[in-house]
Amino acid sequence: MYPTIPAPRFFALTMVLVLAACGETDRALTAPADEAPGGPSLAKPASDSVRIAVTVATGGGNRIQGDGLGEYVHGLQGMQAVIDATGGLQIAPNNANSTTPPQRTLGFDYSAPIDPLNSYHPSVAGQWNFKIKVNRINTGNPRIQDLAVSASGCYNADIYHWTPTTVFRDNFNLALDPQGTTVYITRTSPTTWTMVSNGACLLNANAAGLRSQDRVAKNAPWVFRGYYNQQFSISFRALP
Repeated sequence: MYPTIPAPRFFALTMVLVLAACGETDRALTAPADEAPGGPSLAKPASDSVRIAVTVATGGGNRIQGDGLGEYVHGLQGMQAVIDATGGLQIAPNNANSTTPPQRTLGFDYSAPIDPLNSYHPSVAGQWNFKIKVNRINTGNPRIQDLAVSASGCYNADIYHWTPTTVFRDNFNLALDPQGTTVYITRTSPTTWTMVSNGACLLNANAAGLRSQDRVAKNAPWVFRGYYNQQFSISFRALP
């Protein structure tokens, strides 16, 4: 039986990762001031943030999978992996626009659109960067590092990957995509958490709204590509 979680404000349309009105509009991706165009910096996290090591599961029906090279560890192989001071999860390699190996990647499988008539097939070739971002904006949840042990919550998440010509964004955000879902995070011990796409958040388990943006054209808009089954299972642990 799932732990009690705060009632998600699904119908208020205030669950945001979209920064205008009730969420992010489809606009060009703009890097924050402390972030290079292709990935976050490895600046020392704020004192209230938590450096982590991340495992992205492979197999088991997962359509977003790890690269088979083990944990994604903050500070190793150019990785940033932190629960930041605002309570947001940020996982990304710090390779900016570089395509020089070695690089950590994610595997993506878009062969299961929710609408079987959807013939759009995103590119997964030549991936040189990715980003996983999770926040608690307007979801009524505590910061991830403040969840009580055995407590859970439904959070907004974006999972990006870049190819030489296109950036793709899987949105797990009901304000933006009401036919999708949010991610389900559980604190399993004082130093460990799990995050899945098929938790107790909604009936639309695993459904993500996919958007793409042309990286070649200047100020290209985000284009909605439909809903896809993007099942994933991620665990992370605090580093000593």
